Amino acid sequence: MNETLKCAKEIEPDDGDRQGDGNRQIMLMSTSRIIEAKYIDYCTDFLNLKVVPVGPPFQDSITDNADDMELIDWLGTKDENSTVFVSFGSEYFLSKEDMEEVAFGLELSNVNFIWVARFPKGEERNLEDTLPKGFLERIGERGRVLDKFAPQPRILNHTSTGGFISHCGWNSVMESIDFGVPIIAMPMHLEQRMNARLIVELGVSVEIVRDDDGKIHKGEIAEILKGVITGETGGKLRAQVRDISKNLKSVRDEEMDATAQELIQLCRNCNKCK
Repeated sequence: MNETLKCAKEIEPDDGDRQGDGNRQIMLMSTSRIIEAKYIDYCTDFLNLKVVPVGPPFQDSITDNADDMELIDWLGTKDENSTVFVSFGSEYFLSKEDMEEVAFGLELSNVNFIWVARFPKGEERNLEDTLPKGFLERIGERGRVLDKFAPQPRILNHTSTGGFISHCGWNSVMESIDFGVPIIAMPMHLEQRMNARLIVELGVSVEIVRDDDGKIHKGEIAEILKGVITGETGGKLRAQVRDISKNLKSVRDEEMDATAQELIQLCRNCNKCK
């Protein structure tokens, strides 16, 4: 779910009064009624202002970086839907234990993968020293592990990409759904857990569930990966997410036009006040 509900719960009583004093008339949300109709309606009622969905974020899938092009060329050698993209954003990072379990899970699954394994600024480490001993040699040409940003939109838009292991940050969720790629949810903090529950409910995701001690396990990761990339689970998820993606694209212009009209009307009202 979008961060709006979390933010709404944190509004102090005085803040709530300010919602209705005319200073705030609309709220733009990076979502669509195709995905979050009931939550958009809830926010409209709760905040007493008009919530306007603006659709998924703009997708720029063009890159001329040499390293990016090499990565896309490598992806092009893989079969359709055979590769999983693994990325956990730029704000939260895997613990050493989680990184090892993800690495072993990828290895055991025997699926192709691109893994963006980043570290906090100032704590950059050598990948070979951080990953399980011999991991890079064992996976060979089956995977690519990066310690820098990757062209996420272009990877998700590639026909070889069949799944996305994600922390479920909202922009990543929207990008993946927009490109018709099933999500393997591994939420880490804050609203990511709510986002994960929403997309599982939508039928476009399966979650890697932590145990009672908050740990993930390589065996479960491997089984989920195999199910999404080569199993029946993946077929069902792909059919559902592609259907939703098609519906998103069908209303994209309508939602953008509605947003533009709302902003134009807001500006006209402000000019009248002047």
